[in-house]
Amino acid sequence: MKNLIFIVSFLTLFSSLADVRVLKHQKAADIFTNWHFFENGRGMTISPNMSRLMWMLGEDRRADIKHIKDPKEKADIITNFIAKKYGFVVQDEKLMGVFNVKYKNMDIGVLGCTACHSGKAAGIFVPGLGNKTIDPYTVGRDTLRIQRFWGFGNRNPDFKYIHEKALYFAKVTSDRNIASLTRGLVPDSTIKTFFYKDHGLPYPKDMGRGQVKAPHLWGIKEKRPAGVFNDGSLSGDSYAWIFGAELFASDSGEHLRAVLTQIKWLTDKVLANLLPPQYPFKIDKDRVLRGQEVYKNTCIKCHGGHERDPQGHPIYTTPKVIPKHIVKTDEEKLNIIDDEFIRLVETGSLRDLLTFEEENIRKGYFAPKLWGVWSRFPYMHNGSIPSLYDILLPPEKRPIIFSMLEAGEEYRFDKERVGLTLFDQREYKRKLRSAIKGDRDIYYIKREGQSNQGHYFVKTFGKLTHEDRLDLIEYLKTL
Repeated sequence: MKNLIFIVSFLTLFSSLADVRVLKHQKAADIFTNWHFFENGRGMTISPNMSRLMWMLGEDRRADIKHIKDPKEKADIITNFIAKKYGFVVQDEKLMGVFNVKYKNMDIGVLGCTACHSGKAAGIFVPGLGNKTIDPYTVGRDTLRIQRFWGFGNRNPDFKYIHEKALYFAKVTSDRNIASLTRGLVPDSTIKTFFYKDHGLPYPKDMGRGQVKAPHLWGIKEKRPAGVFNDGSLSGDSYAWIFGAELFASDSGEHLRAVLTQIKWLTDKVLANLLPPQYPFKIDKDRVLRGQEVYKNTCIKCHGGHERDPQGHPIYTTPKVIPKHIVKTDEEKLNIIDDEFIRLVETGSLRDLLTFEEENIRKGYFAPKLWGVWSRFPYMHNGSIPSLYDILLPPEKRPIIFSMLEAGEEYRFDKERVGLTLFDQREYKRKLRSAIKGDRDIYYIKREGQSNQGHYFVKTFGKLTHEDRLDLIEYLKTL
């Protein structure tokens, strides 16, 4: 009996040890999804008290809620309307990354990190995954329409302070000259505007967009030695770069300094514990074995190996930056880091906190580690390729258009090709015409910064058969 008790105790202890990273991930996910950086009136906000009337956003309110008496049911309709129109993710009947904060007798609508950096894939909510459907331009456009008249005549200095920052945030986000052109993309140009304002200068309207999909965040601690975000030009030693979007929104270097300790803690103690999502559907083990060999012959040179700890969890390592003449993907993002921007940063009020990786400036893009890659569609830094299968095809055979509506839902997930479903032949011509006219819900590769060229290597990809591609994809599902 004593032996049996010992064995059970040992197995229980071993099981708890085996799950320690899972427990840390769960705690990190809970902290991150409930985190924001609003502080002392500063942060990424809309005008004070406007959050009480969030269902008024937009010009095409489709749900008549006046007759509904149940407050919870009314709230659900409002939540779903805002989520669908602006691309926020709903989880547990809440808009993720959207908070109502009480501050000096005012209700402040605050955006947190997870508005852009948590999303869905195949219907599963994934903390730290880039939001595939967020539309910053439309959010800015519609909030600007209301905020121009909101609180007219209100002389409360606390109200005016937050209102003026929120108004500026909306104006920049909705500036057609620098905004992203498709939902699911965020423009790095908005961060750049802060540094002009820091010098008391108007930002130029022709400075580019720098459109990227919001990057995933698992493994970010180990990624930082190679730089930050897609191209490695921003030094990973500068925690402050991680605060980029918040910096421009709050329009305050003092805000950054006030929360820098929190940024460091969140990066190294919270985000460092996130795990990638496991593929939720059946996997063909025979294909996986064949696909692993295909990976070794095609992808490993740039993306490297993927080792695991004794419990089978990822061992994160630093990715490599691949020169642009090799990867040949759209360069528009690289051009955002120009000489004028560097000068503004290096002579600005935050020059002691923000530095560059000089050797990576306009050099190329990360070949990211592929943990959880099944969930990270559409692919490339600009989200221009809808599935893993399409990455393995010559650029001229890749889709020209695809829908970004409800991109994270299960019905939009193609299990074989791993990525987004495409338009069928009956609707293709109509959708193409709509895309050409500027439909933000449709990704169109002819738009500025949205080319799907590059990342095709004739000597390796050119030798793959259809079955080889499916085998490789099956292996990638396991990462």
